[in-house]
Amino acid sequence: MIQINGKDVSQIRVGNKIVTAVYIGAKLVWQSIRSCFGSGFWINTSPWKNDEGWKN
Repeated sequence: MIQINGKDVSQIRVGNKIVTAVYIGAKLVWQSIRSCFGSGFWINTSPWKNDEGWKN
């Protein structure tokens, strides 16, 4: 997780657009998550989104 001033980065914006991934060279270093795990833990009130799956 990327941290700024001791806080986890949950979203990156450039103007009005949301950045979905950050790469250094070819290596993925940060990826946004839209599902119930967006906070890094299960949010019981948020259902799993059927159009998402685990990415390796």
